[in-house]
Amino acid sequence: MVVTATRTAMTVKETPSTVEIVDSKKLEQTQAKTLHDALKGALGVNVFNDFQGRSNVSIRGSESRHVLIMVDGKRLGGEAAYNSANAWDVDRIRMEDVEKVEIIRGPAGALYGSDAMGGVINVVTKTPDKTFATVNYEYGWYENGKGAGYKGNLYLQGAEKNYSYKINAGLNKNRPYEDPNGSGDSMNFFGKEQPFSVNVGYTFDNGNKLSADVSRIKEENKKSTTSRKDMVPGMVWQDQVQTIWNNNKRTDYAITYQGSDDRQDWMLRAYKSVFDKDYMSQNKTRMTNLMRPGGIGDWTLKDPKHDTVKRTLSVIEGKDTFNLSDKNKLTAGFEYRKDESEGTRLKKPNTSLGGASAHDAFDKAAINYMAAYVQDEFRPNDKWLIIPSVRFDHSDQFSNKLTSNLAATYNAADDVRIKAVVGQGYKTPTVNDLYIFWEMYASNPGGPGQFYVGNPDLKPEKSLSYELSVEKDWGDRSTVHFGLFRNEVKDLIGTRWTGEYTEQHPDIYPGVNHDMIMAYENVPEALLQGVELYGSHRIGKDIYLNAGYTFLDAKDKTAGTRLKDRAKHQVTFGVSYQPENIYAWDMSFDLVSNINYYFNNGDKSTMGNFVYETKDFTIANIMTSRHLNKDTKIYLGIDNISNHQNFGPYSDGSLGRMYRVGMEYKF
Repeated sequence: MVVTATRTAMTVKETPSTVEIVDSKKLEQTQAKTLHDALKGALGVNVFNDFQGRSNVSIRGSESRHVLIMVDGKRLGGEAAYNSANAWDVDRIRMEDVEKVEIIRGPAGALYGSDAMGGVINVVTKTPDKTFATVNYEYGWYENGKGAGYKGNLYLQGAEKNYSYKINAGLNKNRPYEDPNGSGDSMNFFGKEQPFSVNVGYTFDNGNKLSADVSRIKEENKKSTTSRKDMVPGMVWQDQVQTIWNNNKRTDYAITYQGSDDRQDWMLRAYKSVFDKDYMSQNKTRMTNLMRPGGIGDWTLKDPKHDTVKRTLSVIEGKDTFNLSDKNKLTAGFEYRKDESEGTRLKKPNTSLGGASAHDAFDKAAINYMAAYVQDEFRPNDKWLIIPSVRFDHSDQFSNKLTSNLAATYNAADDVRIKAVVGQGYKTPTVNDLYIFWEMYASNPGGPGQFYVGNPDLKPEKSLSYELSVEKDWGDRSTVHFGLFRNEVKDLIGTRWTGEYTEQHPDIYPGVNHDMIMAYENVPEALLQGVELYGSHRIGKDIYLNAGYTFLDAKDKTAGTRLKDRAKHQVTFGVSYQPENIYAWDMSFDLVSNINYYFNNGDKSTMGNFVYETKDFTIANIMTSRHLNKDTKIYLGIDNISNHQNFGPYSDGSLGRMYRVGMEYKF
């Protein structure tokens, strides 16, 4: 069953949308600890790490910021930056409390509004129905013994009479992965992470449910990089070491009241997500002059650059599904959302600087949204399911938006289904896109830096998507899906160099030398289209196979160029062995091959001259586990068996082969 595609419970075979479910059995067998782990091997989904370690997620070639990630249907407050929206959350969302992950490929703006242009990932957590607890500990290390660290977690749940509860607490420690070339650089952010969540529920005698959630995640991370500027080759040079501290905290609160009977199924909810970022960078330099006695100088510590960001997301929403007849089910809902940000990375055009430097900027801004939507599930006969939906969105920053969707499933035979979807999507610019005023990269001995400036005149991005697919079953053992998709995107937001440097405008950028002034702009048109083919097959009782292929054509139609960080061909394959005897070793293997992957080559690129190339690479993972007794399980696994490595500026951040060993105890 899937709920995300239509906001109502429906089987995967029934729903017209292209849906994939990573269920609890798959999560347990692969020992997925984060959402990143859960998405490995998902068809048409690419999870790639950038050079800061952010796990960007793309569906059918979409931008990461075009994928709406939710937990139990709730949005998360996080980084609102153009290039890191959703990115860190893929690693922050834990799986110990998760029942399944639902992946919707394709726009879902008619139900979810802004941010769902590429698709939706909804993490559905467990509903307590009995009392038990689980303790899990895992230790991991990379091929050369560097990096990785440990993950520990305690999960408790209980249910008695009308009450239920869940408590989830973890502690993760990530070690530095030092540059194999011996520079001393840490190639990743490292430190500790502490997730914690509590849920309490009460079921009334009439079946209505009231629940309250509180969760928090706290991160303390840092990394360091070195650089050298030669004045006289081999004789005089300057060394620089930059250390970055990236500390974050997010706190979420929610209260939900819901109920159902033979006629309707309703929900009313209020929630708030508060994200705090404390980001600081500090440089130290040292001059070496071998032309003089004692020519190695002392380290000089420069003043730190301090950045703070606070984003608060406040939402009130409700929905009701009415069973009008055997042929009609109507769903209607509303949403009020306030998205507000403040910090040192924002400055409106008319706001003065707080000091003598452009680094002293500080401002606040907010965008208010109101929306209403309606959907009808119409079944004229046993063969057809037709689902039209429409949503009206209003914001105080942008014009009103009407988004519609028409989807249908036709049961050509008992084992053959034809599905079609025509839908719209859109994404409004964030506060960050409108008002950012921040030096993302400082100038260094190797070249200029980059200073980003927001654009208050940005227009919302819009998309129109088409899907057509055919599915065929062979009994209950095999299913094959073949589909075509096309997503036309207009006014895509991108970044560009204005052609100017900060020193040309010292009154606007005081204290900032030789940075390229970068601005956001709307790209008139982009196109994402392709073909999907995938299938699953069960061999006997214990062996499950799945395989898939995606062809993707993703390009900027205005410039006539490919969109980067995307593979033209993606092949997925998975096999799992699930013996009935829990004391026997089970096994799970998954593989994703990216062919003709278009990327920015960091080894050849500079800040002002990006070099784009293609490459082929495969990421494969294997996991095996068994029970020592009915309550204790051990597991062993290898991620990235092929030892694919790619780190450094503008890279996908893969650090290589990693070994995992862990134990789980249930009581």
